[in-house]
Amino acid sequence: MEAISLFVQPKPLLSKIIERAVAENNLKAQPLTLNPGGYLFREGDDIRETFYLTRGLVRLYSDTSDGYTKTVFFHKAGTLIGFQGFRPELDRKPSILNAKATTKVEAFAIGAEHFGSYLKTHGDACYFMAQYLFEMLAMQTREAVNASIYPVLQRFSALLLTLAREFNSAQAPAIIPFGNEELAEMLGVHVNSITNSVVALRNTDCVERQRGALVITDFKKLKSIAESLIVEN
Repeated sequence: MEAISLFVQPKPLLSKIIERAVAENNLKAQPLTLNPGGYLFREGDDIRETFYLTRGLVRLYSDTSDGYTKTVFFHKAGTLIGFQGFRPELDRKPSILNAKATTKVEAFAIGAEHFGSYLKTHGDACYFMAQYLFEMLAMQTREAVNASIYPVLQRFSALLLTLAREFNSAQAPAIIPFGNEELAEMLGVHVNSITNSVVALRNTDCVERQRGALVITDFKKLKSIAESLIVEN
Protein backbone atom coordinates (compact mmCIF):
# COMPACT_ATOMS: atom_id res chain seq x y z
CA MET A 1 0.00 0.00 0.00
CA GLU A 2 1.32 3.45 -0.88
CA ALA A 3 -0.21 6.70 0.22
CA ILE A 4 1.45 9.97 1.22
CA SER A 5 5.15 9.81 0.35
CA LEU A 6 6.97 10.85 3.51
CA PHE A 7 9.20 7.95 4.48
CA VAL A 8 12.37 7.53 2.44
CA GLN A 9 12.89 3.81 1.93
CA PRO A 10 16.39 2.28 1.91
CA LYS A 11 17.73 0.75 -1.28
CA PRO A 12 19.29 -2.54 -0.11
CA LEU A 13 21.96 -2.72 -2.82
CA LEU A 14 23.16 0.82 -2.11
CA SER A 15 23.05 0.22 1.65
CA LYS A 16 25.10 -2.95 1.28
CA ILE A 17 27.76 -1.15 -0.79
CA ILE A 18 28.06 1.73 1.69
CA GLU A 19 28.19 -0.50 4.76
CA ARG A 20 30.86 -2.71 3.20
CA ALA A 21 32.91 0.30 2.06
CA VAL A 22 32.79 1.81 5.56
CA ALA A 23 33.70 -1.52 7.19
CA GLU A 24 36.68 -1.92 4.83
CA ASN A 25 37.70 1.73 5.34
CA ASN A 26 37.24 2.51 1.66
CA LEU A 27 34.79 5.19 2.80
CA LYS A 28 36.16 7.14 5.74
CA ALA A 29 33.29 7.80 8.12
CA GLN A 30 32.84 9.15 11.62
CA PRO A 31 30.21 7.41 13.78
CA LEU A 32 27.79 9.60 15.69
CA THR A 33 24.82 9.16 17.99
CA LEU A 34 21.86 11.50 18.52
CA ASN A 35 19.18 11.40 21.19
CA PRO A 36 15.60 12.32 20.22
CA GLY A 37 15.50 16.03 19.46
CA GLY A 38 19.14 16.25 18.43
CA TYR A 39 20.13 17.71 15.05
CA LEU A 40 22.26 16.34 12.25
CA PHE A 41 22.17 19.86 10.83
CA ARG A 42 20.05 23.00 10.89
CA GLU A 43 18.88 25.54 8.37
CA GLY A 44 21.77 27.86 7.54
CA ASP A 45 24.52 25.34 8.31
CA ASP A 46 27.34 24.80 5.83
CA ILE A 47 27.09 21.03 5.40
CA ARG A 48 30.20 19.23 4.22
CA GLU A 49 29.08 15.69 5.08
CA THR A 50 26.56 13.13 3.91
CA PHE A 51 25.00 11.09 6.69
CA TYR A 52 24.21 7.39 6.41
CA LEU A 53 21.68 6.27 9.02
CA THR A 54 22.21 2.89 10.66
CA ARG A 55 19.49 3.26 13.30
CA GLY A 56 16.50 5.43 14.04
CA LEU A 57 14.33 8.01 12.30
CA VAL A 58 15.33 11.53 11.20
CA ARG A 59 12.83 14.22 10.26
CA LEU A 60 13.88 16.54 7.42
CA TYR A 61 11.83 19.73 7.55
CA SER A 62 11.71 23.42 6.68
CA ASP A 63 10.66 26.43 8.73
CA THR A 64 7.88 28.56 7.25
CA SER A 65 7.49 32.33 7.32
CA ASP A 66 4.40 32.10 9.55
CA GLY A 67 6.24 30.25 12.33
CA TYR A 68 5.22 26.72 11.39
CA THR A 69 7.27 23.86 9.97
CA LYS A 70 6.75 21.54 7.00
CA THR A 71 8.02 17.98 7.00
CA VAL A 72 9.76 17.09 3.75
CA PHE A 73 10.81 13.50 4.53
CA PHE A 74 11.36 11.04 7.31
CA HIS A 75 14.62 9.17 6.78
CA LYS A 76 14.86 5.59 8.04
CA ALA A 77 17.86 3.38 8.81
CA GLY A 78 19.66 2.50 5.60
CA THR A 79 19.10 5.88 3.94
CA LEU A 80 21.34 8.84 3.16
CA ILE A 81 20.70 12.46 4.09
CA GLY A 82 22.55 15.69 3.29
CA PHE A 83 23.93 16.39 -0.18
CA GLN A 84 24.82 20.09 -0.07
CA GLY A 85 28.51 19.21 -0.03
CA PHE A 86 28.29 17.82 -3.55
CA ARG A 87 27.80 21.30 -5.00
CA PRO A 88 30.90 23.05 -6.39
CA GLU A 89 32.62 25.29 -3.84
CA LEU A 90 31.71 28.53 -5.64
CA ASP A 91 28.07 27.43 -5.90
CA ARG A 92 27.73 25.97 -2.41
CA LYS A 93 24.96 27.42 -0.28
CA PRO A 94 23.89 26.84 3.35
CA SER A 95 21.27 24.22 4.09
CA ILE A 96 17.66 25.32 3.65
CA LEU A 97 16.39 22.41 5.77
CA ASN A 98 16.68 21.00 9.28
CA ALA A 99 17.46 17.34 10.06
CA LYS A 100 16.21 16.40 13.53
CA ALA A 101 16.25 13.01 15.27
CA THR A 102 12.73 11.72 15.95
CA THR A 103 14.08 8.65 17.80
CA LYS A 104 17.54 7.70 18.98
CA VAL A 105 19.75 7.82 15.91
CA GLU A 106 23.05 6.24 14.98
CA ALA A 107 24.77 7.32 11.78
CA PHE A 108 28.01 7.65 9.87
CA ALA A 109 29.17 11.09 8.74
CA ILE A 110 31.00 10.81 5.42
CA GLY A 111 32.90 13.77 4.01
CA ALA A 112 31.08 14.85 0.84
CA GLU A 113 34.28 15.42 -1.15
CA HIS A 114 35.57 11.98 -0.20
CA PHE A 115 32.17 10.41 -0.94
CA GLY A 116 32.09 12.11 -4.33
CA SER A 117 35.53 10.73 -5.21
CA TYR A 118 34.39 7.26 -4.19
CA LEU A 119 31.31 7.46 -6.43
CA LYS A 120 33.41 8.59 -9.40
CA THR A 121 35.52 5.43 -9.21
CA HIS A 122 32.81 2.90 -8.28
CA GLY A 123 30.25 2.56 -11.05
CA ASP A 124 27.76 0.35 -9.19
CA ALA A 125 27.66 2.70 -6.21
CA CYS A 126 27.19 5.70 -8.52
CA TYR A 127 24.34 3.98 -10.38
CA PHE A 128 22.46 2.98 -7.22
CA MET A 129 23.01 6.46 -5.79
CA ALA A 130 21.42 7.97 -8.92
CA GLN A 131 18.41 5.64 -8.46
CA TYR A 132 18.12 6.68 -4.83
CA LEU A 133 18.18 10.40 -5.61
CA PHE A 134 15.71 10.01 -8.48
CA GLU A 135 13.30 8.19 -6.16
CA MET A 136 13.48 11.06 -3.66
CA LEU A 137 12.75 13.54 -6.45
CA ALA A 138 9.79 11.43 -7.59
CA MET A 139 8.44 11.37 -4.01
CA GLN A 140 8.53 15.16 -3.83
CA THR A 141 6.84 15.46 -7.21
CA ARG A 142 4.03 13.07 -6.21
CA GLU A 143 3.44 14.96 -2.99
CA ALA A 144 3.29 18.32 -4.82
CA VAL A 145 0.74 16.90 -7.26
CA ASN A 146 -1.32 15.35 -4.45
CA ALA A 147 -1.33 18.63 -2.52
CA SER A 148 -2.73 20.49 -5.53
CA ILE A 149 -5.42 17.93 -6.37
CA TYR A 150 -6.75 16.23 -3.25
CA PRO A 151 -8.58 17.87 -0.33
CA VAL A 152 -7.01 17.84 3.14
CA LEU A 153 -9.40 15.21 4.54
CA GLN A 154 -8.47 12.74 1.80
CA ARG A 155 -4.74 13.39 2.12
CA PHE A 156 -4.96 13.20 5.91
CA SER A 157 -6.67 9.81 5.70
CA ALA A 158 -3.91 8.60 3.37
CA LEU A 159 -1.28 9.95 5.78
CA LEU A 160 -2.77 7.99 8.69
CA LEU A 161 -2.71 4.80 6.63
CA THR A 162 0.92 5.44 5.69
CA LEU A 163 1.90 6.01 9.32
CA ALA A 164 0.08 2.85 10.38
CA ARG A 165 2.09 0.88 7.83
CA GLU A 166 5.39 2.42 8.93
CA PHE A 167 4.63 1.65 12.58
CA ASN A 168 3.60 -1.92 11.69
CA SER A 169 0.01 -1.38 12.78
CA ALA A 170 -2.01 -2.97 10.01
CA GLN A 171 -5.06 -3.84 12.10
CA ALA A 172 -7.43 -1.84 14.26
CA PRO A 173 -7.01 -0.48 16.80
CA ALA A 174 -3.81 1.08 15.44
CA ILE A 175 -2.12 3.85 17.43
CA ILE A 176 -0.65 6.81 15.53
CA PRO A 177 1.66 8.48 18.10
CA PHE A 178 1.41 12.09 16.89
CA GLY A 179 -0.59 15.12 17.96
CA ASN A 180 -2.50 17.44 15.63
CA GLU A 181 0.35 19.94 15.28
CA GLU A 182 2.83 17.25 14.24
CA LEU A 183 0.35 15.82 11.73
CA ALA A 184 -0.27 19.30 10.32
CA GLU A 185 3.49 19.75 9.83
CA MET A 186 3.65 16.49 7.89
CA LEU A 187 0.98 17.66 5.43
CA GLY A 188 2.07 21.29 5.40
CA VAL A 189 -1.35 22.60 6.43
CA HIS A 190 -2.69 24.69 9.31
CA VAL A 191 -3.43 22.77 12.50
CA ASN A 192 -7.09 23.84 12.26
CA SER A 193 -7.39 21.81 9.05
CA ILE A 194 -6.18 18.72 10.90
CA THR A 195 -8.49 19.39 13.84
CA ASN A 196 -11.44 19.60 11.45
CA SER A 197 -10.33 16.42 9.67
CA VAL A 198 -10.07 14.54 12.97
CA VAL A 199 -13.61 15.63 13.85
CA ALA A 200 -14.86 14.45 10.46
CA LEU A 201 -13.15 11.06 10.83
CA ARG A 202 -14.48 10.63 14.36
CA ASN A 203 -17.99 11.34 13.07
CA THR A 204 -17.58 8.50 10.56
CA ASP A 205 -16.20 6.18 13.29
CA CYS A 206 -12.77 5.86 11.63
CA VAL A 207 -10.61 7.18 14.46
CA GLU A 208 -10.62 8.06 18.13
CA ARG A 209 -8.47 10.65 19.85
CA GLN A 210 -6.22 9.66 22.74
CA ARG A 211 -3.85 11.95 24.61
CA GLY A 212 -1.06 12.80 22.18
CA ALA A 213 -2.16 10.15 19.67
CA LEU A 214 -4.85 9.03 17.24
CA VAL A 215 -6.26 5.52 17.12
CA ILE A 216 -7.50 4.09 13.83
CA THR A 217 -10.61 2.09 14.66
CA ASP A 218 -11.79 1.15 11.16
CA PHE A 219 -9.27 0.69 8.33
CA LYS A 220 -11.94 -0.07 5.72
CA LYS A 221 -13.79 3.21 6.27
CA LEU A 222 -10.53 5.15 6.37
CA LYS A 223 -9.38 3.64 3.05
CA SER A 224 -12.71 4.53 1.46
CA ILE A 225 -12.13 8.19 2.37
CA ALA A 226 -8.54 8.15 1.10
CA GLU A 227 -9.83 6.68 -2.19
CA SER A 228 -7.43 7.03 -5.13
CA LEU A 229 -4.50 8.16 -2.96
CA ILE A 230 -4.21 4.50 -1.88
CA VAL A 231 -2.72 1.99 -4.25
CA GLU A 232 -2.86 -1.66 -3.24
CA ASN A 233 0.19 -3.75 -4.20
